[in-house]
Amino acid sequence: MEETASLNRVEIKTGTIYLKTMKAFQQGKKIVVHKGGTGSGKTFDIMLFLFSVAMNNSGLVITVVSESRPHLDIGSIRILESVCKPIGLWGPGQWNMTTARWVSPKGSIIEFFSADRIDKALGARRDWLYGNEINSLKESVWDELARRSENVIADFNPTSQFWLEKWADNYDDVAIISSNYMDNPFLPDTEAGRIRKRATKDANFKRIHIDCEYGVTEGIIYTNWQQIARMPEGEKIYGLDFGFTNDPTALIATMETEEAIYLDELIYRTGLLNTHIISLFGQLGLRPRVDEIIADSAEPKSIQEIHNAGYVIKPAIKGPDSVRAGISVLQSKPMYVTQRSVNLIKELRNYSWALDKDNNPTNKPVYLFNHALDAARYALNPKYRFKFSIK
Repeated sequence: MEETASLNRVEIKTGTIYLKTMKAFQQGKKIVVHKGGTGSGKTFDIMLFLFSVAMNNSGLVITVVSESRPHLDIGSIRILESVCKPIGLWGPGQWNMTTARWVSPKGSIIEFFSADRIDKALGARRDWLYGNEINSLKESVWDELARRSENVIADFNPTSQFWLEKWADNYDDVAIISSNYMDNPFLPDTEAGRIRKRATKDANFKRIHIDCEYGVTEGIIYTNWQQIARMPEGEKIYGLDFGFTNDPTALIATMETEEAIYLDELIYRTGLLNTHIISLFGQLGLRPRVDEIIADSAEPKSIQEIHNAGYVIKPAIKGPDSVRAGISVLQSKPMYVTQRSVNLIKELRNYSWALDKDNNPTNKPVYLFNHALDAARYALNPKYRFKFSIK
């Protein structure tokens, strides 16, 4: 369902989540939690709702929290920017990049805090709190923030059960709203079709993203990883997975030592031609004739064009059981993933073995949430793998 909201004379189209959020607060709820599947548009609509609150009220403090600044940058901050820029509300007088704070014409502020900065917000009181993907936050931290907030909004994908229900039992007037891709009128048909198709093949995916029930965690492939602030110094091998219209092109920097594997997401975008990819290599500091890139062998023409531009690029080795062999490599050691690798982190949390009719994992992965992980797998193939010391 698509609606148009009038936000202080600004006309903006909203989806179902906006309307459900507004209705819940109008009915007297003080805490609204959105339990939503992929593609539901919950982050977009929640940010629109908070934007409308800031535009129509004076002097409010609205706090948005998430696990990392990169996650905020490509999520809630990007959404707010996309709304404000066309109407001239994203200049120096409104948005401060250093403090991550936006000020509305009526003087209400929307401030953004990542997990490593949340301590700066713990003691403060606020009118509105929004926790984006609260399952990535510690319960104690979230509770500290919520207790000092007049109104609370949260969202999460129900990939696995966490502390929500136990926490919510301590509060009155809590609404938990389920949503899936059908609640998002702006979702491209191609993406909606892929969600429907996967739901027919993967019972766990359907359970999480269509039925909005907690997932069966036994099917998750990678559990041996954690986030770090940045990559250590040292030589890297780059993995490249090609995409274009529906699938992203992904470039992952990898390092492997005797003790661990390190991954850093550098590119994750659709619509890239080879000329764009080559240009991005230069912007990212990849060195022609020096840095090694292992790419998807299904694109020999693209590999040749990148080679012609001066880069050392080789096709990934594929063959019988090469996917499972590559997965075994990534499972063999602790993995450390940079906080800015937002799409790679999403893939790690969702990449799973297909389940059989009894919800038991098979030995075949579901081919979704795998573009960045495929790129990493190409680079870490034992044939190309080197041992590097960290400086």
